[in-house]
Amino acid sequence: MGLPQQEYQNPGAVQFGNFINYYQFNSAEQRLDLLSKEHWVLEKASEDSPYLVLDVGCNSGVFTQLLQKFLTQVILSRNIKIYAVDLDPELIKRAQADNNCDNIEFACLDVMAAEDFTKILKYLNKYKRTKYDAVCCFSVTMWIHLNHDDTGLQGFLTKLSSLSELLVVEPQPWRCYQTAERRMKRVNKSFPLFLKLKWRSNVVEEIEKYLINILQRTKVYESQPTKWKRKICFYK
Repeated sequence: MGLPQQEYQNPGAVQFGNFINYYQFNSAEQRLDLLSKEHWVLEKASEDSPYLVLDVGCNSGVFTQLLQKFLTQVILSRNIKIYAVDLDPELIKRAQADNNCDNIEFACLDVMAAEDFTKILKYLNKYKRTKYDAVCCFSVTMWIHLNHDDTGLQGFLTKLSSLSELLVVEPQPWRCYQTAERRMKRVNKSFPLFLKLKWRSNVVEEIEKYLINILQRTKVYESQPTKWKRKICFYK
């Protein structure tokens, strides 16, 4: 049964972006349609080696399963394995219960926690790898930013970059921050770091500059905007 129209339009207030009804208002299929079918493989790799993907902030895993099928069709010569993580245990339980693919593993992890980040590295170790072929971060940067300040977001981007051959990022523009703060205030809460952030009105541009100028990434693809005015960018 679908959600009432009012709930559909207003996803509610959450601290970490862990909406229980996320895919009711953000279509997984529409996001998939914006992905490039090129650029996923950046260098030659053995066909015996699986194509490893880290999906950060996977929510209940609906998009993760579509992504696995998409990549299986795009990268015909390699087995696609996805390690999908989210910090919300209830969402991960749902993802695990609905998972119908042996090549997807869901785990309740907080990428910003050192102990949990070690587990992300251990997944690589299983395949004797030091990097994922692709690390995907769809509409997650704002939540890292609001909860961990500018330096926390920079550290997050640095971590993901260090783990990836290809980095796929869908950053939220500043107006999304303002909307998130307004929703929190309606329930008498707030993001304590909101007013302290230095990356503000130009946050998307600041993220791109950081990836290119500091982390030495090259942008190879930029999608058309989603209905939320966000663009999916690929960095090699």
